[in-house]
Amino acid sequence: MPLSEVRSGMRCTGLSVIRGTEISSYDVEVIDVIADDPAIGGPRILIRVSGTAVDSTGVGPGFSGSPIICDGRNAGAISEGVGEYGNKVVLATPIEEILTARPAPTPATARRAPRLARSARSLAGPLTTGGLSANTRRLLARAARRADRLVLAAPPGPIGGYPVQDMRPGAAVSAAISSGDVSVGAVGTVAYRDGDQVFAFGHALDGIGRRALFMQDSYVFGVIGNPVGIPELGAVTYKLASSSGHPVGQFTTDLFGGIGGRLGAGPPAIPLRVTARERGGGSSITLDSQLADERELGLGAGISFVAPLAATTALDRLLRTFEPVRLRACARFRVQQLRRPIGYCNPYFDSFEAMVHLGRASDMVDRFDFAPLNIRSVSVSLDARRGVVDEVLVDARATRRARPGTRVPVRVRLQRRGGGRRTITARVPVPRQMRPGRRTVVLAGNGFSGDPGFIIELLAGELGAGRATAAQAGPRTVRRLARRVRALERPLGIEARYGRRNRRVVFRSDDVRFDGRVKVRLRVSRARP
Repeated sequence: MPLSEVRSGMRCTGLSVIRGTEISSYDVEVIDVIADDPAIGGPRILIRVSGTAVDSTGVGPGFSGSPIICDGRNAGAISEGVGEYGNKVVLATPIEEILTARPAPTPATARRAPRLARSARSLAGPLTTGGLSANTRRLLARAARRADRLVLAAPPGPIGGYPVQDMRPGAAVSAAISSGDVSVGAVGTVAYRDGDQVFAFGHALDGIGRRALFMQDSYVFGVIGNPVGIPELGAVTYKLASSSGHPVGQFTTDLFGGIGGRLGAGPPAIPLRVTARERGGGSSITLDSQLADERELGLGAGISFVAPLAATTALDRLLRTFEPVRLRACARFRVQQLRRPIGYCNPYFDSFEAMVHLGRASDMVDRFDFAPLNIRSVSVSLDARRGVVDEVLVDARATRRARPGTRVPVRVRLQRRGGGRRTITARVPVPRQMRPGRRTVVLAGNGFSGDPGFIIELLAGELGAGRATAAQAGPRTVRRLARRVRALERPLGIEARYGRRNRRVVFRSDDVRFDGRVKVRLRVSRARP
């Protein structure tokens, strides 16, 4: 139905899934037609919904794209809320806008309502995730608050499963960046279908043009009603829908009027496998996901977003506690251009530090664009051993005189937390370029970190908050990329440094976490001729 034929007072029918996969209908009354306004990106239809399907909850995120049928024709789809208590009065995008993503002609009967336009909020489904542990969801929630996004955790579907759904108007649909054991996407409703072409949401997902996202069906567990409608506090009415459904095609367009795609083949994808094993325990957890590869569009493949979430989840599922753990983490990026995979392996006493390195490596690979990079697969392996032994550096002694270019034996006294003392010998190098005179060497353990700031910043950036730091030029060849990722490898143990530079591990240990720091005085003499 052209927008020019939509009139105030028309009685129409809305279609949407309220529970399960069955499409329900409810009454829609056209209140008015709103003229084009930059605040909402085009003309809108102001409607009021009613009926048993929506009376108790109203409509909210997840209803976006729900078609409005007037006199047997599709007039548009629900797209924005206006902050009305009870969530019964909302805006709808005209069908022309959804189908063409171009401004539709404004009928002569339309009126301007700038205040209403300013209060309109897109009913974009919250980012729905599945398969994440409680600890991982809390980490993601912190990043989402920074990005001003709402993230919901949803089960993958009913315990008995459900059949593949036909993507007809009113069906629940998900646009996802990852599918499988760890799924991330936004749930909405099919607004219109023309053959194998599917149009959904009635508003932008991100509004960035060409896309290559998974199109999946979805199972709706129910509508969670909240009449207040304050998105900043998470107090909104929304559909609790499955995060991972059956792949049915791909979304290829993300414009202001909605998202569109085709049924059939999915988008280019990169397999991600995360395996967590407990050393000595025999148990293991494996998570397999597929990542939508949008790198040819300049949008990345979501590796730096999904891989840390999947790794944290796998470790949490394996251990089922927050107890201290010794960890060895390896990341491998298999690419067509190199015989050996790009990657690194490191020991850790802190899972956050492991996720920071995984995030950095994934980000470098995801953003590499100086040359073709065909990523065949991404794998992460985590070997964990419960319990951590902590020892504190309490004293150190060394030979008073030292020459540049030599190694000085330093006896370090350690105090085990809750245990006895012992002494080890660390051989501290004296740089060849060091000038003669009195020098101070600082010895310190490097097994502590635990700051999730980088991961939160990285996740917030992927959610749309942008990066806090300026982008730096990356490596220009695949081999340089591999070297940059491999540079993340570093041993754990006791570090020695002079001032703020020349930091080097002088005593290695993957089994004992060292804490504290001590100073040693040296007299550096002239180098031998």
